[in-house]
Amino acid sequence: MKTRRAVKVVSGAVAVLCAAATLSACGSDSGSDDSAKSGKLTSVTFAMASPSWNAGYAVMAVVQAEGFYEEEGLKVTTNLFPSATQAAQQVAGGGADVGLMTVEPVAIGHDKDLNLAYFGSYWAKWIYSLQVPDGSDVKSIADLEGKKIGVSAVASSGTTFARTAMELNGMSQNAASLVPIGAGAQQINAIKSGQVDALALWDIQYQIVKNAGVTLTPLPVKETADAWGGGFAATRKNLEAKKDVLERFGRAVAKAFVFSKANPEAAIRDLWKLHPETRGSDPEEKALADGIKVLEVRLDGQGFDDKTLGRIDEAAFTRSLDFLASAGLIKKFPAKEIYTDEMFKAFNDFSYDDVIKQAESAS
Repeated sequence: MKTRRAVKVVSGAVAVLCAAATLSACGSDSGSDDSAKSGKLTSVTFAMASPSWNAGYAVMAVVQAEGFYEEEGLKVTTNLFPSATQAAQQVAGGGADVGLMTVEPVAIGHDKDLNLAYFGSYWAKWIYSLQVPDGSDVKSIADLEGKKIGVSAVASSGTTFARTAMELNGMSQNAASLVPIGAGAQQINAIKSGQVDALALWDIQYQIVKNAGVTLTPLPVKETADAWGGGFAATRKNLEAKKDVLERFGRAVAKAFVFSKANPEAAIRDLWKLHPETRGSDPEEKALADGIKVLEVRLDGQGFDDKTLGRIDEAAFTRSLDFLASAGLIKKFPAKEIYTDEMFKAFNDFSYDDVIKQAESAS
């Protein structure tokens, strides 16, 4: 199997992550729970892997807007980073206590002593996929030969996913051209005008495309079926030293998930209140409807019914690692080496009914 190109795609990211692991901590690892015990709020720095706010992250706006962080004795500062690699870098180097990131950087950093591990789930399912506009003559991955695949950026995880998917289906990673189409209006225009034949994006981006009136058909990649997408990670040191803080953080997020599920319109309005730029220029009714559709993608499969919000499924995580290993991006290792499932019960230790009532009474 030809894996050199796949390895090259992430080699720069690995170098950055490993360099970050040698940085001196910026106060992140040295904190304690003394402030919580004294009744003061515990400061937490949170690195979120997203270039901007959008409805897919409405839950992370709700947790702040509805006061769930404060209920758990936390004062959280959220910083955005364009990629999962950069978010992982912040956590590994001590610039953040917690990071939200997809599977790749922590898995790839495993053999490089990055010492990061996940403690809570956010993306319950693998988020990347290949899709084509309705009516396309591309019916399978093999049909991508000589076609143009739209990606958000050349260095995006979607790019790596597309190349790997083609290779796993017996094709060269260069069998199709990868065309950066950005996001927003630029992205929609590229699709509608036929500048690309297929797309390698992630779940909420596809919903945004659908909201713009584009019908899409997935091209199945069996290796990522039922795989886990990613979540909240911290250093191994902080998993022990700040376990109580991380449990409170996870519980605050779980409350925000319950709130958002009970009243998605209020969740979108919370997002707009904190980040007005996400409102857009569409009429309010359409903006709300479109935002709710994007949010519902994130709410799907989270574990509301059995109250397992934040739980990481070992079998699903193993599927993710199998995919990365088959692409030559990592050496195979047990999933438990980079995650813990010891905290999700604490995440769900609150009254769902009380949060639902709060949501239902929200304007």
